[in-house]
Amino acid sequence: MGVFEDFITEYKAAKEAKTNLAESEGILRLIQKSSDILLDAKMLPSKELKEAINKLKTRAEEPMKVAITGQFSSGKSTFLNALLAKNILPTGITPVTSKVNYIRYGSEFSLMVKYKDGRESFHGVESIKSFTDQRNSVEDIDYLTLYAPLELLKHIVFVDTPGLNSQSFSDTETTEAVLKEVDGIIWLSLIDNAGKMSEEETLEQYMHAYQNKSLCVLNQKDKFSDEQIKASVDYIKDSFKKYFAEVVPISARQALESRAHEKHIMLESELKAALKKLQTDIETNAYKIKEEFVQNAVNSFNKASSNIAKLPSKDELLKESNIEAVLDFIHKEIKPIAIDSKEFAITHEIKRLLSDLIEQEEKLISIFEEIEEVLNNCENEIKQTCTELKSRFCAQLNESYLKIEEIIEKISSEILSNKTNAKRVRYAKKSGLFGGYEPFYYEAPKINSDEIYKKLFFDDDLIGKMFKRYLNSLQSMQDEIERENKALFKSLEECVSKWQKPYELIRKSKSVQSDIQFANIRKFASKAYENILKPFSDEMAVNFAKTSSKFRHVSAGIKFNYQNATEVVVAFLERRIEKSIRLFEENPTSFGIYEPKLDDIRERLQTSLHLYEFQNMMKGGRSFIAKNYDMLLEAFIKIKEERLKLIAEHKAEYVKLKYTLNSLLNAIA
Repeated sequence: MGVFEDFITEYKAAKEAKTNLAESEGILRLIQKSSDILLDAKMLPSKELKEAINKLKTRAEEPMKVAITGQFSSGKSTFLNALLAKNILPTGITPVTSKVNYIRYGSEFSLMVKYKDGRESFHGVESIKSFTDQRNSVEDIDYLTLYAPLELLKHIVFVDTPGLNSQSFSDTETTEAVLKEVDGIIWLSLIDNAGKMSEEETLEQYMHAYQNKSLCVLNQKDKFSDEQIKASVDYIKDSFKKYFAEVVPISARQALESRAHEKHIMLESELKAALKKLQTDIETNAYKIKEEFVQNAVNSFNKASSNIAKLPSKDELLKESNIEAVLDFIHKEIKPIAIDSKEFAITHEIKRLLSDLIEQEEKLISIFEEIEEVLNNCENEIKQTCTELKSRFCAQLNESYLKIEEIIEKISSEILSNKTNAKRVRYAKKSGLFGGYEPFYYEAPKINSDEIYKKLFFDDDLIGKMFKRYLNSLQSMQDEIERENKALFKSLEECVSKWQKPYELIRKSKSVQSDIQFANIRKFASKAYENILKPFSDEMAVNFAKTSSKFRHVSAGIKFNYQNATEVVVAFLERRIEKSIRLFEENPTSFGIYEPKLDDIRERLQTSLHLYEFQNMMKGGRSFIAKNYDMLLEAFIKIKEERLKLIAEHKAEYVKLKYTLNSLLNAIA
């Protein structure tokens, strides 16, 4: 049984003896559990998250990766050809491997070329040189994958790298990136080149972090004696122990040639050559004796067989190459670490995904908490502003009411000032025998209504001008209330707008985060007016409409009633004077003549103008302005609570998702 078959047998035995975490309760179950949670529809998962989970599943099931690296011309390609038992990878004195080559299991030999734009193309393995030689134009190629039908590759993926001392910085950078992600590293060096200063500088720069998973392979042992090989191995083990877990000398050439040293294959090849020559001799030399040609062929084959018998066997040559020590290191040292590191890496990656998603939910939650804080802060500002406006406009409205009283006082004074005393006469029967009537002279008040109307309403229009100024002041107060109310809403709008602007364009910060969740936030923010401000705006409009209605009522009550009320009062006074005169003349001892007083006139005007109704509307803490600001504030607080409830419902979705993610993260930890 060959070394490759031994490796597979031992691998399977070890696999049965120790349950592989990726196939047991460990990593695959963790990935599946994570997938069930993270890719649930309620998470609104992104395409990138789905791809990341699928990559984890693939990673959990795929073989371990072993990178082959080293300095230029260290025999990496020859070594891999030896492992593949086939001259596939190109070799030469120039750096021909300019791309990463993944060597994987496949049902047949084939080459897949992956381009940087995402394209893939498949070719025969014989064309690999044209895609790896950096002397060719290969800039648009990302990496190559070589598929080979070897049992070994079912359990190991070899990664052929450009090397670490290439003249191309990008090649070195690419190799360095590969070393970080593989499970094991085989460092190829020529025995006579090992330990030189240039190599030590490269190891120090790139390999210091990989000691536990790195094997140093010294190639071309077939060119040196056992003593020279031992000296080189001992020197490397002592000098470079911080870089490598083990040092193994090999001959990649012998390992590769061992395939050609299978004697039955060599004999078959020689027999075919002898028979072909016999056929050619017979066809071209028909006139000669054919038995001679047959004998010559037999002699040639016997000689070749004798030489083949003296050659070392395939197994001897393979053993001499010492390549089985490399496979033994992979099996005993790299594989256990690979299993553990795969578990660690995948678990770490799941934690990173969870952290990115938790960060997303925390960000979205904080966005809603910000608008909650905005509304709560605005409530305090609105309360303070409404209180100030209520106090200010109630004071103005009270002053406005007092102006009505001033106008009434002016009308009353004007009516009284146009009262005169007129001489009148009454006749009473004389006493005595002859009888008859005797005149008695007296004075009675007279209201000069024409003069009153002329001065108050017509020629001078004194009261008309006063009421016009008064109505203008009411309109100015109404306009000022409207401006202040708009400013009140504007301050709320500006606070919401300040919150809104950065979130109308917000995008996810990590690729795996949910595009839809952030799109929903953008939509919510862009509709801030509908979602938050519109109810406030509507309530402001309704409230101001009520305020305007009250102002119109006051204005109309004064504008259309003041002249009529004056006329009614004047007519009342005239009637009352005439009535008192009649009663006086009929019975002067029982009745006196009514003399209008300023208080009487004022009270009568107040009644005619419905002043007591205006007093209830315009004075004190129960004025219509006070009531409307109280209602506005009450409505604002109610709307704010409704908006907070809506926001809380949105936020609760993300709080629930965060709780789910944290629960999974805690379960993993």
